[in-house]
Amino acid sequence: MNRKQFAVLAVFTALETYFFNEATMEGQMLFALFLAFLILRNLQTAYVVEKIASAIEKEINKKSRK
Repeated sequence: MNRKQFAVLAVFTALETYFFNEATMEGQMLFALFLAFLILRNLQTAYVVEKIASAIEKEINKKSRK
């Protein structure tokens, strides 16, 4: 994930979290549920990217030790 993708993901997650909080406070649970789904999807994407980056880093370290 390059810097631009990270920045976009971070901004959208922050906005979704803000609107999720607003919807929850106003009692709009259907909209809050939709936003919760979007937030969880962003977190899952970040988790998968972190795992891939970790695996790549581990392989690079193995090759550099040889």
